[in-house]
Amino acid sequence: MLALVAALQASPVEFYGFGARRMGRAGSGTAIADGPESVLSNPASLPGLSAPELSVGIVYGDTAFRQFPELYWDTNQDGLIDDSDSHLKMGPNYDPTAGVMIGAALPLGKRVAVGLGLYVPPTRLLRLQTFEPQLPSYFLYENRTQRYELGMGVGVRPIWGLSLGAGLQMIPKAKFTLDATLNATVSGATEEGESASDLVGLELDVHSMMLDLVPGIAPNLAFHWDAGQAVPVLKGLYVGASWRGEAGLPVDVTLNLQANIKTEDIEDLEQVLLPLVLSLQMGLYDHYVPSQWNFGVAYSIKNRLMLSADLRRTGWDKMRINIADVVNSSLEGAATDFGKNPVKDGNPYDIELSATWAPRVGADLLLPEIKTQSAFGNIGIRMRAGFGYEPTPLVSQSAATVVLDADRIIFGAGLGVEHLNPFWHGETGGKRMVRWDGFLQYHMLATGELMRPEPDQPTAGYAVGGAAIPIGGHLLAAGAQWSFQY
Repeated sequence: MLALVAALQASPVEFYGFGARRMGRAGSGTAIADGPESVLSNPASLPGLSAPELSVGIVYGDTAFRQFPELYWDTNQDGLIDDSDSHLKMGPNYDPTAGVMIGAALPLGKRVAVGLGLYVPPTRLLRLQTFEPQLPSYFLYENRTQRYELGMGVGVRPIWGLSLGAGLQMIPKAKFTLDATLNATVSGATEEGESASDLVGLELDVHSMMLDLVPGIAPNLAFHWDAGQAVPVLKGLYVGASWRGEAGLPVDVTLNLQANIKTEDIEDLEQVLLPLVLSLQMGLYDHYVPSQWNFGVAYSIKNRLMLSADLRRTGWDKMRINIADVVNSSLEGAATDFGKNPVKDGNPYDIELSATWAPRVGADLLLPEIKTQSAFGNIGIRMRAGFGYEPTPLVSQSAATVVLDADRIIFGAGLGVEHLNPFWHGETGGKRMVRWDGFLQYHMLATGELMRPEPDQPTAGYAVGGAAIPIGGHLLAAGAQWSFQY
């Protein structure tokens, strides 16, 4: 069962967390056993569940960044950037994030438990999208929030409150192949009323297109320790850690194009047929999932107040950015030598990223219960809060790109109500709880500017008049969740 653990971390879960309780603590809680909410962060904390638990929730998130200035661009597509081009007006108006969270956890005896976590956007399961590096882009926020999330976990507690989890992480890879023939005819024959545009005939014959989605795998390891079970004096202390290997969604594109250029009826010239065969391999890497270490400690005071602190190391230094680039090409023609790799990449970039260390802290307070005589039992109210700091991995870039990011401060808050499950009438006794939880998160990006010198002549992607590219904005997420034990 140790081979069942899987987690995909390139969705809103990456920014906000999974589950309303954890999201209300600003994503902290690696050392806290949150039932189904622990599946995607530390499945080793699953053992010890008192009963099976199922949860359903919704989450909505949106972004708002500072607007970009007007930019130089070939807006009329005549191949030139001059006064005939209107300035490009674009803003970082990215699609909002919305989805459904489903979690389930099942104890298998006292020492083993399994769980499942699922996040599904209502409008799509996955979106592949590259960006133009010459234009301003918040490369970490536009596309990474637009995908599903799936995690399956198992934890085993052998002795002394120590739990272990291990397994595999899976994410699809894509391969796309296109084979086509382009027939172009240039004719000198004209009829009355024809213009120059009538002299060229184009025909595109697509022979085949093929898209393969194949699984990729990254390892997962997790650790959790309920210290009080081994050392009574440490009752209330919990320690957790997890490691995830890197993964991602590499897309390999192969384009095989034969262009047959034919001339006919051009004065005294003989008919000419020039076949050109272009083979092009392009690569992009979307939804990169960096390697990640999570370390956490939590302490419970009289089962009323739970304090947690986390430290996360994310390996952004090895990230491959979702910019399409030409990795190999060949061009063959009759009696013509075009050399090796004749097609040059039009998106060169030199971006330096670094690994980041991000701290987060959280608190969960259970208020005095409201006593009732109903089947719901006593009503408990929980208040949650959290704070985090996420430094940007962006260190530097060349003048050819305009990728944007800044350090991020995270605030989280949550409110929960819990009571007995009024429909539980099990013969084994014990309590079965129902929980209603809501959360709110606010992420604030540090304010700054990216200065690019005004070019001597209009240059694609540069701000008109040498204006600075403003950096800053916020992310906002809110949601609610219903969970019950049975």
